[in-house]
Amino acid sequence: MTALQQDLLHLFQTSGGYLTSHEVRAAGIPTLYLTLLERRGIIERLQRGVYRYPEAQTGVVNSTAADLLEVQLRVPYARPCLTSALSLHGMTTTRSTALQFAIPANKQFPELKEPAIEVFYFRPKMYQTGSMSIDVAGRALHTYTPEKTLVDMLHYAPRFGRELYLEGLKKYLQRRTGSPTALIKMAKALGEEKELRRDLEVLLHDQDH
Repeated sequence: MTALQQDLLHLFQTSGGYLTSHEVRAAGIPTLYLTLLERRGIIERLQRGVYRYPEAQTGVVNSTAADLLEVQLRVPYARPCLTSALSLHGMTTTRSTALQFAIPANKQFPELKEPAIEVFYFRPKMYQTGSMSIDVAGRALHTYTPEKTLVDMLHYAPRFGRELYLEGLKKYLQRRTGSPTALIKMAKALGEEKELRRDLEVLLHDQDH
C-alpha cells in the first residue's frame, strides 16, 4: 500500500470512518485513491462523493445515530427531526420504521435505496430555529435541540398523536437540564405556546402531587 493510501486510511480513522471527496481533496490527496481503495474492497462508496471505511468504526456508536450521520453526509441539508431527534436525545424508547429528516421547503430529497426515510419539508423559520450539533464518531451530526424537537412533536401531534410528544415532554422535565422556561420560549417563537403551557401546567402539577 502506498504512502498516500495509508494517509487516506488514517484520514478515515480520524474522521469517524466517513469521508467525502471534498474532504479528501482538501487534505491534498487525489480522489483517485478513493477509487483504488474501493476497488480493493477496503472502503465502501455510499453515494457519489461519500465513502465509508468500516474498519475505522471500532468504537461504540449508537447505530441509529450512525445511520442518521450517514444520511446527512449524503444529503448535507437534511436534519434528523421529530421521532429520530427525540430518540437521539434519549427522550423516547420508540423507533420509527423510517428515519425522519427535515429539509428546507424549497429543496428536494434525492432518491436513496436505503435506509427507509420519511421527509418533512420545513418552512424557513421552522427549519432554521433551534439547531445544534451532536458528536457522532468524531463528526458533527446537525439536528435540533430537545426543546425544538418537543415543539415540533407538538406541532405534528394531529398527525402522529400526542403519545410520543407527551413521553418526550415527561422525560425532558425529569432531567436536571430540562427548562420549562426554555421550552416555552421555543414554543412562543414557533407559535405553539398556548398548548404547550397547558400541557406543562398539567404535568408540573402532577409532579407536585
